[in-house]
Amino acid sequence: MSTHSHKRYWVCQSVGWAFYLFIGLLMSFLFFKKQPGMVAVQFVGTGMFLATTHLQRHLSHRYRWTDLPLGRLVLLLLAYNALASFAVQLLVSLFMLVIHVVTWEQYNFGYLLMYALNGLVMLSFWSTIYFAYQFIQRWKEKEVEAWRLQLSLKEAELEAIRSQLNPHFLFNSLNNIRSLVLEDPAKAREMITRLSAMMRYVIGYNRENLVQVCQELEFLDHYLALEKIHFEEKLDFRAQIDPAAQQAAIPPLGIQLLVENAIKHGIGNQARGGHIALWVQRQNGLLQVQVENTGCLPISSAPAGIGIQRLLERIFHTFGSPGHFELAQVEETTVAATLQIPFRSHENLHH
Repeated sequence: MSTHSHKRYWVCQSVGWAFYLFIGLLMSFLFFKKQPGMVAVQFVGTGMFLATTHLQRHLSHRYRWTDLPLGRLVLLLLAYNALASFAVQLLVSLFMLVIHVVTWEQYNFGYLLMYALNGLVMLSFWSTIYFAYQFIQRWKEKEVEAWRLQLSLKEAELEAIRSQLNPHFLFNSLNNIRSLVLEDPAKAREMITRLSAMMRYVIGYNRENLVQVCQELEFLDHYLALEKIHFEEKLDFRAQIDPAAQQAAIPPLGIQLLVENAIKHGIGNQARGGHIALWVQRQNGLLQVQVENTGCLPISSAPAGIGIQRLLERIFHTFGSPGHFELAQVEETTVAATLQIPFRSHENLHH
């Protein structure tokens, strides 16, 4: 418990039990004027109740009572308060006998039960306020922690998306554009426009968790146009897009990542280049993205890279259900990467 909370607890304890003592002294003055020892009795009783509630707080922290189911907690508090109230009233009664406020002949055990019941009500009232406050604080802390976690995930997602544009791709693109400035100024301007559009998409995509497939394909078109400057005729690309999938939702750069891996690990390792084929379709309630490329998987194929792992994490966080990724050698010189995610139409894109 923080110093501020500890101080607030003692302020509330002091104010609450001081008010209880004031009421007790007032009752003693009105109804027990001929028994001056009752003032001392009120001080002793109030002090015992304060000690009893503080002990309850100590036990609740040590044995984590707030983690108990509500029903068990209520029964535990009732048992503790009943036992504590009876013990306090018994000690107060003995104190009254010692200081001769009452004699054994005057004492009525019915009063002990009556005052014990009154003490039970007071202690139960205290427990209700205390544990209600504790539960509210815990709820607030969980809410704050949930918001912090969500913010952390958002920041991680944004950083993951921004970091997916390979710095080597950017450097190569800029160098290729520079070489076009004198050879083909019109094409150089076109490539600068495409690179600018890509940067707007990556950096300023309004922090959406999802984009439409058609938006992703537009970005991919810019990306491939820049890559073809580098690979020239070595990169052959074709795509087949299901019209029903055009408005489907997908994490930003989800398709681009698969194509980039196909270029980097497939076409980039082939002296003569090769082909890349993209299929995007709706299938059995799933959005399936498949990228085939010329190449061969190594014998000891490593698990999915960090980029794919982050993509799958983003899919799970956004959709609430996992995506599926598979990398396989489908022909002697063809590798296929397949990504399946829950299908969500554009109507639910911001939900």
